[in-house]
Amino acid sequence: MFSKEVQIEAVTMYLQGIPPYKIRKKFGIKGTDTIRNWVTNIKELGIYGVNNASRSKTNYQYS
Repeated sequence: MFSKEVQIEAVTMYLQGIPPYKIRKKFGIKGTDTIRNWVTNIKELGIYGVNNASRSKTNYQYS
């Protein structure tokens, strides 16, 4: 999981037009959708979307 600072910097770079592959290389991000997910979460939730960007929780119902 990446720190808030890294997520914010990566999203800022993306919004400035830097290609995602360069951002992934700089920060060692393996997933191709990671930056896009961070951008979506920050646009929808603002700064509160930073922590929710890299992983989602799965809920299972127990009988």
